[in-house]
Amino acid sequence: MQRSQSKSNHLEIFHRLIKFVIPAILIFSLLLMPLYLSQAAEKPPDGVKAVWDVKKAFREKTPTRERICINGLWRWQPAQVKADAVLQENWGYFKVPGSWPGESHYMQKDSQTVHVNRGWQNENMREVVSAWYQREITIPGAWTGRRIIVRLAYLNSFASVYLDGKRVGDVRFPGGDVDITSAGRPGNTQVLSMYVVAMPLKGVLLSFNDTDAAKTVKGSVIHRGLCGDVYLEGEPSGESVADIKVDTSVRHGRVAVGVTLQNLNPDRQYSLRTRIFDKGMIVKDFTSSPFKRSDLKYGRITFEEKWKPKKLWDIHTPQNVFNLKVSLMDAGGNLLDESHRVRFGFRELWIEGRDFYLNGSRIFLSAVPLDNAQIGAGAATYESARESLLRLKGFGINFVYTHNYGCQPGANVSFAEILRAADDVGMLISFSQPHFGHYEWEAADADRSNGYAEHAAFYVRAAQNHPSVALYSMNHNATGYSEDMNPDMIDGIQDKRSPPSMKNVEKALRAEAIVKHLDGSRIIYHHSSGNLGSMHT
Repeated sequence: MQRSQSKSNHLEIFHRLIKFVIPAILIFSLLLMPLYLSQAAEKPPDGVKAVWDVKKAFREKTPTRERICINGLWRWQPAQVKADAVLQENWGYFKVPGSWPGESHYMQKDSQTVHVNRGWQNENMREVVSAWYQREITIPGAWTGRRIIVRLAYLNSFASVYLDGKRVGDVRFPGGDVDITSAGRPGNTQVLSMYVVAMPLKGVLLSFNDTDAAKTVKGSVIHRGLCGDVYLEGEPSGESVADIKVDTSVRHGRVAVGVTLQNLNPDRQYSLRTRIFDKGMIVKDFTSSPFKRSDLKYGRITFEEKWKPKKLWDIHTPQNVFNLKVSLMDAGGNLLDESHRVRFGFRELWIEGRDFYLNGSRIFLSAVPLDNAQIGAGAATYESARESLLRLKGFGINFVYTHNYGCQPGANVSFAEILRAADDVGMLISFSQPHFGHYEWEAADADRSNGYAEHAAFYVRAAQNHPSVALYSMNHNATGYSEDMNPDMIDGIQDKRSPPSMKNVEKALRAEAIVKHLDGSRIIYHHSSGNLGSMHT
């Protein structure tokens, strides 16, 4: 009887185990499964490595600032159109910079691999309109006290930036900065995440007023995602140099340096020292006159110096380039900020009568379009661009125009390496500016508020110090007229534009004026527009 009762007790305990403990184990296992999958997904496939050590990254440093390139393999996954918090699981991997694959546009060619996660392995990449990016960053301890930013270029089209899960700011096409100083912890490793939406231009402009509504705007974006370089930068928290533009004139024998400055004290006096280097040796050193914040125009000041080096940049002498640094000094000569180096070439292209002159010699331009930035990331690398340009030079081409007939979100990936290759090869470029037809011009203040000026400023900054970029092309195929290519009617007199075409002309000239205000040193022409502007095309 006692043995039977003991057996009964054991059976009762066993049943309780089955009833309570085993389900608890199953539930606990199910709870852990996403974590397990997440941890498994965070390991790249064999032969692939995500290198996030900033000590191994490309970096530039001066006594007052430093920047670190954080390109490379990032965690990545498709996302919902509306996201409120950083995702914690199902990460795959994708390279930055690069456009998401799957687009069927005739000119695009996929060149980068998406390392998928099992959680979304059946996702149709062509239909992805938003995605999450993530990687670890370590802000150098020496940056304590500096303003710390994340800088994006060629963003297609909108990014919300998070640091350790906290939203710290937004960036819109075509690029910009997010100040992460308040959330950054120099000397510590943190998690940087970005929620990126590929929205058309209308959505980008709407996002300034209604971010959620902007994400629902439908439209085609060919190259989607982080399509340009991403930098982590530490700069002075006070007075500093923000942008540098170098203009050279062979005819007048001078160099002009335009500098955008920020956070100047209205009661202090400043000066700018410029040093020009050739292979590490200073070949020119000059300082501006003293100035105050009130002397700036639109936050910018320009000063010039008489100088004409023997080494001119030319299509035959592309090796003739210099580096320039600008130092912001206080009235006592103390250094407040020193810029990174700016590479430039001393050259000048101008029109005289019916002819082009480069550095005083007449030049005949033989032109074709250049498609590398429209094809994709693989074609936009320095090596690929250089190969394309050398091949073109091999059969007599000395001038190309970038083939994006406008600058809408997704029209292209980064031009940074293409322009650097053109400088090194000796290929003249006409660089596309935004098309007036993509913007609204009806408002009284449209020239300032419709987004055109802001977007044009980005593309001017992208080109401004490249000697290869000698012209800007704009408003492609929008202001022509019947028989504008008839040689008997290219006389500067006949003009068969219709009334609708004349409305386009008025808008095109407004757009040209904006670009000319940003950069008056380059020839601007309206592509395939007959007799409009400085050239008949």
